[in-house]
Amino acid sequence: MVTENLNTQELFISLDRITTELEDLVSSFSEIQINAIPFNGSWTAAQVADHVTKSNIGIIKSLKKEGKLNSKDVGAGIEQLKNIFLNFDSKLQSPEFILPTQDIYQKGSVIEDLKRSVEQLKQASREINVFETIDHPIFGKIAKLELLHFVVYHSQRHIHQLKNIFSIVSVRKKTRNVIAFMHISLDGFVAGTNKEMNWITMDDEIFEDNMKLAATADTVLYGKTSYQMMEGYWPDVLHSLASTSLERQYAEWLENVDKIVFSTTLEKAEWNNTRLIKKNIPEEIIQLKQLTGGDMVILGSPGLTHSFMQWNLIDEYRININPVILGAGIPMYNIYNKTDLQLVATKVFKSGVIGLHYKVVH
Repeated sequence: MVTENLNTQELFISLDRITTELEDLVSSFSEIQINAIPFNGSWTAAQVADHVTKSNIGIIKSLKKEGKLNSKDVGAGIEQLKNIFLNFDSKLQSPEFILPTQDIYQKGSVIEDLKRSVEQLKQASREINVFETIDHPIFGKIAKLELLHFVVYHSQRHIHQLKNIFSIVSVRKKTRNVIAFMHISLDGFVAGTNKEMNWITMDDEIFEDNMKLAATADTVLYGKTSYQMMEGYWPDVLHSLASTSLERQYAEWLENVDKIVFSTTLEKAEWNNTRLIKKNIPEEIIQLKQLTGGDMVILGSPGLTHSFMQWNLIDEYRININPVILGAGIPMYNIYNKTDLQLVATKVFKSGVIGLHYKVVH
């Protein structure tokens, strides 16, 4: 067990205080902020937390190694560790095995993993003789006492980093919303078993409501199939004498609005004002959210909507429930995690369609 003296007790108090501060700071970031890139070349807050978690796990393994008692001063390296990690002007190179991934993180999972690593670290520190010396792959011969001091200084360094990140991302203008707009059946399908959508009600009243949504958005997001279908239909509507005034108005908006199609297989996208993104989709959306502009709306595109649901990138749902039961087809939802929603508005159309507007509670 740990030898009781003033120095170790101060160490454990510092360990509790610093790790709690770190956890609280990570928790203070919103779901969007935790994945926001403050500037080119910087980690996100989620990546910092992931790095610290991986570092903690490595330290736990080292603490559990069998060590040897050494007659030399086991605290000889503490001051050097302090000088290295608390020099915030210096840039340190992290070992590859504790580098964060490039993923988009879920805030809840980030915090849960960090807290678990901290609790396991504290538990391990109570069960060892901190004066034992081990061979460490990075530090060489080092006392477990020094490893615990490393945890304190390493955490302090990243607390400083997180505070800088928060000061940047928290003062940015409100992020742009991603709105998923979908026509669905009463039993939750967006298309039939053969991808048919002739059951969807589209009359002048619904077109007028669509135009209200269009007025808030300056970017349309498509998956490959929906993009090709829309590109093959709406440009003709714009120039057809058979089109109604509202149809032409909607077609003109689609023609001129910025459009992004996400596909790994589509070779080119030639519709006016269209950009093709083939990789790193979550990262691209996170960056687009932070740009100045209107909202971004997913029109149809159930496959893309499913991916955005899993990445937790949808901020609002605009759903038109049609008075029909399909029995089978392509489902609206494929997410199995609980998502809290706040009802913003409802509308009952003369056709029997019910419009629902929800905001996601991040």
